[in-house]
Amino acid sequence: MKKILYSVFMLATMVLAACSSDDTTEPVVKRGMVLKANVEDTDTRATITDNEGKWTFAFAKNDMVKVGNDEVESYYTFKNNGTVFESTDAQQTTEAANWCAFFPSETIDLRNQSGDFAAVANKYALAGATATPTTGSDGLTVTMKAKAAVLCIVGVTKGERLDINVKTADGEYVSGLTADKNSAGFSVQTSTAKVPLLSKPDAGVYYVVVPAGVKLSVYNGSELIKATKERGLTAGKYYTLTTHDTKGKEYATINGEEVLMDWVQLWAGGPKFAVKNVAEEMTWTDATKTGDEYVWGKRWRTPKADEVSGKGKLYGEVGEDGSFHPVAGSPSFELKEQEGYMTVVWTGVQPGYTKNTLTLFNQIKHGTHNFDFWTASVQIIKMIKDKILVLDSELQGMNMVLKFI
Repeated sequence: MKKILYSVFMLATMVLAACSSDDTTEPVVKRGMVLKANVEDTDTRATITDNEGKWTFAFAKNDMVKVGNDEVESYYTFKNNGTVFESTDAQQTTEAANWCAFFPSETIDLRNQSGDFAAVANKYALAGATATPTTGSDGLTVTMKAKAAVLCIVGVTKGERLDINVKTADGEYVSGLTADKNSAGFSVQTSTAKVPLLSKPDAGVYYVVVPAGVKLSVYNGSELIKATKERGLTAGKYYTLTTHDTKGKEYATINGEEVLMDWVQLWAGGPKFAVKNVAEEMTWTDATKTGDEYVWGKRWRTPKADEVSGKGKLYGEVGEDGSFHPVAGSPSFELKEQEGYMTVVWTGVQPGYTKNTLTLFNQIKHGTHNFDFWTASVQIIKMIKDKILVLDSELQGMNMVLKFI
């Protein structure tokens, strides 16, 4: 079911005419009612990393809400008609009762989630209760609050298989949520056997719903990614977690000495770029060497063209006016003057990468600014002024290198 993530709106109230029993000797039990479900403000902000983001939740047509009260064991199903939630079989009570509403159901299976952002709303637990006991004769009004949090899992390394599982404080694996009328919330369901919440064959950005308000430990396979404090994650918020670092340092062998060099990654599964150029311009032969023969030693190498060029990578489109525009998912691009030199600055746009930048310095050739770097294919990416072009058999350029993985 497609869900819409946008500003929260309040649903209008409507009360349907109820049918009465023909037997006037028994208490009248009316069937059918309307639920007005308001969603408490769910603006969110990432708090595990320094990335910021906001999103809000709103119901979509045909969404279901399960409603029960302390007089019955079962739940009634209310369906969103686009304006209000309706139920044709919900029975009003003869005495005032406490009513609770649960979305998307009284049970939520958290196993094997798709990881798609749009699918988050399908498992985004909400619960609430009527402010005071009622028979339901005038309909039900419930303010529903988030009872889950969302993990934005960033698989960093290309070819890295993701096996996300989550443990509670007692070491058991999270498998789902079950409605609890007594607390107008959900209880966490667990298993002693390992339960995958997300399984993916490669790096990428994925979203996973997890319980809020309880201590959790998040694992990729058997490797701990993050453990929360006792109070757990805050309901209604999302948190970005990377499986590995997206920037760091690695030794390079330069003139026989081991020197620490900074590297940065700009997108999930992307290469680890050195943030500095090789001091001396390489020949084509030097650029294609690997192992101990490479200019910075075996820990580094020249990137391949398909590692750095393409949609989601260093890629964009040239407009009719000659301006360059990165496509969605590709790092953003900006020309900057730094210390008298023109530079090109790429900045990551994916969660976990928005603080990561790579600067290309220019060479002035024939009166133009050229921002070039080698690839280990018979091809380089060449930056001229504010355009990017991919040229075959181009054998000149500056010497960007990346960490050998």
